[in-house]
Amino acid sequence: MEKSRSMRIGVAGAAGNTGRRIVDLALERGHQVTAIVRDVNRIQNADRANLLVQAVSFDDEVALARAMQGLDVIINAAGNSNDGPAYAPLVQRIIRAADAALGPGGRFWFFGGAAVLDVPGTEDLTLDLPRIPRIFEAHRENLLAVRSTSLDWSMLCPGPMIDAPCSEPTDGLRLSTDTWPVPRPGVTKALPRIFTSLAFRQTMPQLTIYYEDAARVIIDHLERGGPFAGKRVGVALPPGEKRHKDYVTD
Repeated sequence: MEKSRSMRIGVAGAAGNTGRRIVDLALERGHQVTAIVRDVNRIQNADRANLLVQAVSFDDEVALARAMQGLDVIINAAGNSNDGPAYAPLVQRIIRAADAALGPGGRFWFFGGAAVLDVPGTEDLTLDLPRIPRIFEAHRENLLAVRSTSLDWSMLCPGPMIDAPCSEPTDGLRLSTDTWPVPRPGVTKALPRIFTSLAFRQTMPQLTIYYEDAARVIIDHLERGGPFAGKRVGVALPPGEKRHKDYVTD
C-alpha cells in the first residue's frame, strides 16, 4: 500500500503482543509514536528515534487524555476479553480519554473480536447466536461506547491471533466491514440458528491471523474518513489458507 503521510500516533498497551508490533511497524513507516504503557521497562529499545514512552495509570482517565494530547491517531491495544470484568471498563476509559484528547473526528482504532461482527445477510450480531461464549459480551459494550463518541473510529475484529514464524505479515488478507470476511454457508439460512453458530466456529482456522497482520491492517488505514471509518473490520486469511492457535491449559 502507498505510504501514508507521517503522523503522530499514540499506542495504548504498546508493550503487549499486538501493541509492540504496531509500534514497530509505525516507526518503520516513518511515523512518530507515543507508547502509552503502565511500565516503561516493558518497552524494548525505548531509545529509538521518533519513539516517546509515557508511563500512565490506565485507571486514571485524565492522565490518559493528557498523554494523548497533540496526537493524530490513537490505537488501543491494551487488554483483552480474557481479562474478565475489568476489560470493558478499561477500554471504555481509553475511549473516553481519546475522545477528550482528540476531539470531534479524532482517529481511533481499537480491537473487538469476530463475534461482534454481523451474521452475513442479517443485522444480527454473531455474539447473539447460541453457544457463543459470553466472555465476548465486552466487545458489544465497547462498541456501544465508541458509537456514543465523536471519534472517527474503527474496530478490528479478528479471530484468534498468533505469532508469525518469521515476523512477517500475511499477503492477500480478506477484509470486510461489519460482517464476516468469509461466506456464510447458504444452507444455514433455512436451519435453526445453532447451525449458523456451528458454521461460525468452523471458520476459526480461516480467521486466525498473525499479530503482524493486525498491525499492518491498522497502520495501512490511519487516515480519517477512510473505508473503515465507523466500521467493524473483519479479517480472514487468503482463500484456502488455514491456521490453528494452540491453547495451553493448566
